[in-house]
Amino acid sequence: MEADAAIEGPFDTWLRDHVADMLQLPGFRSAEILGDSSAPAGRIRRIVQYRLQDQATLDAYLREQAPRMRAQGVAKFGQRFTADRRVLAHREEFIRGAVSTENCLNCGEVLTGQHCAHCGQHAAARVLSLGGLLRDLFDDLVNFDSRLWRTLRPLAFRPGELTMQYLRGRRMYYTPPFRMYLILSVAFFLVASLGTDPGSSIVVDLSDGGANLKLTDGAEQSPSTGGAPTTPAAAAKPAPKLDPERQKLVDAVVAKLPEKERPHAREQLTAEFAKIKPGDLAIVKRAVDDPCGEQNMHIEGAAFLKKYEPQLRGACHKILSDGKGFGRALYENIPKMMFIFLPLMAAVMYVLYLGSGRYYVEHLLFFVHFHAFFFLLGLVVVVLERGGNYFDGSRAGTILHAAAGFAIAALVFYVPYYLYRAMRRVYGQGRLVTLAKYSVLGVGYLFCLTLTAVGLVFYTALTL
Repeated sequence: MEADAAIEGPFDTWLRDHVADMLQLPGFRSAEILGDSSAPAGRIRRIVQYRLQDQATLDAYLREQAPRMRAQGVAKFGQRFTADRRVLAHREEFIRGAVSTENCLNCGEVLTGQHCAHCGQHAAARVLSLGGLLRDLFDDLVNFDSRLWRTLRPLAFRPGELTMQYLRGRRMYYTPPFRMYLILSVAFFLVASLGTDPGSSIVVDLSDGGANLKLTDGAEQSPSTGGAPTTPAAAAKPAPKLDPERQKLVDAVVAKLPEKERPHAREQLTAEFAKIKPGDLAIVKRAVDDPCGEQNMHIEGAAFLKKYEPQLRGACHKILSDGKGFGRALYENIPKMMFIFLPLMAAVMYVLYLGSGRYYVEHLLFFVHFHAFFFLLGLVVVVLERGGNYFDGSRAGTILHAAAGFAIAALVFYVPYYLYRAMRRVYGQGRLVTLAKYSVLGVGYLFCLTLTAVGLVFYTALTL
């Protein structure tokens, strides 16, 4: 701005009031008045530098306010002053001792302290040595003041506390819920798979005239495969004599087994086939001849699933030829099942608390914390059992087995109580109302668990 030197006093007074009015406009953050001694003789020059929130603020000012504000100066001083405008885009700001001239290695923003104000990365990012990487990895484990340890205590002993704290906005003090869930679930499945083969064997049970499949973890082995030996009483008991038709079925089943398993399997199958009722013999024969055939494996009552029958029969053949492979794939897909199961349970809880004003994601958060607790307790049980097996026969092994038994009892009795207390704390309803919803939730839990388990089996079979 330039004005006659004769009106310098009134002009400066008006200019200060004008700047104060400008700062009342939305999006105007600050202003600074600067003098310029290079003005022509008989004139004064003032530069006003405004800081605006964003480009949208400037556009709104130019469109709605600029003509009115300029008109005020013209009405006051007429042609005795002139003004022009320049728009400068803000790039960077430096304050002595408060900022760094370096940029964040993650997002490129100028650093303003020990952490980037834009993305949160530490300013001292560096290429880690192996030792530094391991220190970062185990820092949360050995530092008992870390978020991990601060989170485990309320997770284990204060049902619903973490959910309440998160919903209240206290989120940096504790480990984020989904991260905690992933850490504990991965740790649980990792430790549970140590020292055991997650691939189970498939065993055909033909008792009571039926044909059922069951999974075993290898504990029920024949003497030839390292299992428990047959008791003397059982060994002395003579095998029942079968008619030619039943004997032929036994021979057909035994022929499909590995040679080292055949003697023990023949003994078991002879005993089982002797119990089959004559009317069920045709069904069993059909199952033995082609267990995955169209007569034995077909879908009824669900037309949209009929197109999957060929894939299911193909999967059936793979399962029978490689039972351990199917069991291993089934075990590996359990974490995927949980990512479907949790949203289903959150939907059940959403229905139970309709009208409470809570969002679906709040119920999902509740079950993320609850299942993180479940994996934590399960992890304790597995660690104690593995430790007891490792030190089996010693005093330490006895103590660990006893501790595992106590943890299992806690799993049976404490988990239902934990869920009830968490519902009371998070949702804040009375005992009777909470108990009624707790009962309905139990039914929904069983239904959703069965639904996802069946889906797990079908998904595993179709993706073998």
